[in-house]
Amino acid sequence: MARKPPGTNTRPTADWFAGNTASAGGLARAAAGVGVQVSLYNDAPQGEYLWVWWVSVFNDAEAPYRFDEFEGDQGTFLTQGVYVMAGRGAAYGHTSYDSVTAIADFPADSTAYASSGYAGDEAGTTTCFRSPGPVKVLPPGYSWACICEWAGGLGGALLAVWFYYTILPYIPQ
Repeated sequence: MARKPPGTNTRPTADWFAGNTASAGGLARAAAGVGVQVSLYNDAPQGEYLWVWWVSVFNDAEAPYRFDEFEGDQGTFLTQGVYVMAGRGAAYGHTSYDSVTAIADFPADSTAYASSGYAGDEAGTTTCFRSPGPVKVLPPGYSWACICEWAGGLGGALLAVWFYYTILPYIPQ
């Protein structure tokens, strides 16, 4: 077996920085006729970014959901992030939930909606998003939300989202 050259990174970044890796998640149910969102907010001081490596979404609305970023935090606080290493206590980053205006029906043939990402699943399934690199890098003061707007007619949509991230300084390339 060939050896890798000295200095070659053969493990993912989250592995190297396990001490700074954390997770936060939340579960929210929409009232009838409205949508729901669960978001991760970076409440860290300047210079600390949340490098999101993995997102797990359970959507019980039998409808698509989208991901969007926005400045600030909106909604009701759910939970503070916790480090994956036991005993370290709270970490930067927390989840919130909020209701959103529902879209009455799925788009007609000539209608399109835009977002930083769309996905969907059938009721009762969980979808995981991950890649070799981060799926999102959140600067301080920003949120990244998973939003399910198609709750009209179904009502009471259930959305559970879990974020796995590392708290690192952002290093521009």
